[in-house]
Amino acid sequence: MRIDAHVHFWKLACGFDNRPVADHPAYRRDFLPRDIEPELIASAVDAVVLVQTAPQTEETDWLLALAEREPRVRGMTAWVDLAAEDCDFDALLARPKVVGIRAQLRRIADSAFVARPRVVANLGAALRAGLAVTVLAEQRHHEYLAPVLEQLPDGPITLNHLGMPLPGAGRGAWRTAMQRFAQRGDVFVQFSGLPFLFGERWRDADAHAILDDVLDIYGPGRLMFASDWPMLVRFATYGDWVRAVERYLAERQLSAAEIANVFAGNAMRAHPRLGVSA
Repeated sequence: MRIDAHVHFWKLACGFDNRPVADHPAYRRDFLPRDIEPELIASAVDAVVLVQTAPQTEETDWLLALAEREPRVRGMTAWVDLAAEDCDFDALLARPKVVGIRAQLRRIADSAFVARPRVVANLGAALRAGLAVTVLAEQRHHEYLAPVLEQLPDGPITLNHLGMPLPGAGRGAWRTAMQRFAQRGDVFVQFSGLPFLFGERWRDADAHAILDDVLDIYGPGRLMFASDWPMLVRFATYGDWVRAVERYLAERQLSAAEIANVFAGNAMRAHPRLGVSA
């Protein structure tokens, strides 16, 4: 069993506020299940977690309808307005494929947004309801995110894309933040994002040193394979990234059981509602 913990779909005709589509011509086309299916088969990936892209409930509704028709989509992380007075988690819980919500901090100008009392309350309510929480945070958010993680109730929290170590943003500060986040035992990290973050340099030793840092800080029991497809397509194929992760884990001499956890077991632990049978 292999699970890709982070895949996006979008359709231009839907007209959602999809910034990646607007940012570069490579993304200004439809990316749908039929487009990734051959890649999943070739890489022996059995299931995916679909992740919201646009901060709109309309996109979440569209993705859920799509997910419910697609057997390979075993779970989805939805968008909610975390600043709202009362987030409707009951409506999400009624949809079996919803496994969690995402705090898409990167799309929010206010770096301290995550620390607002209403946002903290809603994140806590999601965890208490049994939903996983995923966080897309850049380094500008880390000083605010760290104390919030210490306040939240028990429940799995996932950091997207290695904690977003943007080149030039200060590796030492990122490492310190990742060490602080790791003090909470139910924080997981997605092993993804190098092609998008580093572009043509994603295969360089400097980029791969980030993988060493994350593995050393979190260990193989809290890392999960993810592709961030289609955001990687400008710099790598899906198969390129799968093979790079396979090769890296082998070079670090992880056991077969540890590799199986990175490719599936940890994703299931990080998303308790994930409808995948090992």
